[in-house]
Amino acid sequence: FEPALADPYNLQAALNGMELLVEGRQWLKEGEPPQAVLQEVQEQLQATSDSQAKAAWKLLGAEAHLAAGEAEKAVPLASEALVLFKKLANHQGEVDATLALVKGLMSKDPGAAVDVAAAAAGACHDAGDAEGEAAMLLCKAQASLASMQDPYAAAEAAIESCLLYRQAGNTSGDAAALEITARAHLLYDPEQSLKAAKEAMAVCSSGDVTALPAIERTLAAAKVQVATAQKAEQAKYLSCRGQSGAAYKWPKHPQLRGPPAQDVFALQQESSPQLAVEPKQESHGHGATDKATVSFSRKAFKWYKGAHKTDEAWFRQELTYLPPPTE
Repeated sequence: FEPALADPYNLQAALNGMELLVEGRQWLKEGEPPQAVLQEVQEQLQATSDSQAKAAWKLLGAEAHLAAGEAEKAVPLASEALVLFKKLANHQGEVDATLALVKGLMSKDPGAAVDVAAAAAGACHDAGDAEGEAAMLLCKAQASLASMQDPYAAAEAAIESCLLYRQAGNTSGDAAALEITARAHLLYDPEQSLKAAKEAMAVCSSGDVTALPAIERTLAAAKVQVATAQKAEQAKYLSCRGQSGAAYKWPKHPQLRGPPAQDVFALQQESSPQLAVEPKQESHGHGATDKATVSFSRKAFKWYKGAHKTDEAWFRQELTYLPPPTE
């Protein structure tokens, strides 16, 4: 970025353009529909011939498209506004247009957004604009998170942005940078994420409270991540206490395939005369048919250990039938 020209006419035109931009942003902040703002932008672009005003209206149109969720339509307007602001040597306009361009690229091409934000951060550093550099580093961190490639780079950029915002005394930017730092630390270091989210909550509570919902959401996610990690550690410690397997109650399902399981406690038919089945008697005439009578042996078997003094006696023990040896 180049320093602004010292020509009074250019300075006055730049001030008029920024006033138009501030007024248009106030419309969006007060709840004006983005489509109405876009319609006003189109009318003003057709009516004006001033380069500063055109750049300001195009930037406002890009921000209105972003507010309406139309990021693809915001990219060309932001690019045109950036080119005009560079020609007019309006540093603040360049910063705002670059922010809008990065936000527009973030949803479709996060890698390009990272590159644009990094280049703009370097230009702001060369120009001595600390707040502009912090804003670009914050956008770089957001784009790095959106690309889902390197959370370490996102955390590093967010921390640098936080330090620059603190030097400038910008509490809202400090809270936003801390929130992005917490999100970047969320996966690989949830304890640091929880610490950063709590610090962001403290900073935001004392200043601008508009970022509190996002910070509270990140704080809740960090708490869940820490609790999950603690449960995993606890399960690891419990599994190392001499237990061969985890205590798990397997669900009971009926056997669907293969032969049925053999009952080891059932008495065989040839060994017990009580299981003999009398042959069915045929009925002659209209008399009642005599059914076969089957008698079963009853056993008292318990899985738990007996408490009575005779439970261990020989006549209370389970008897296992051993078939005679066959030669």
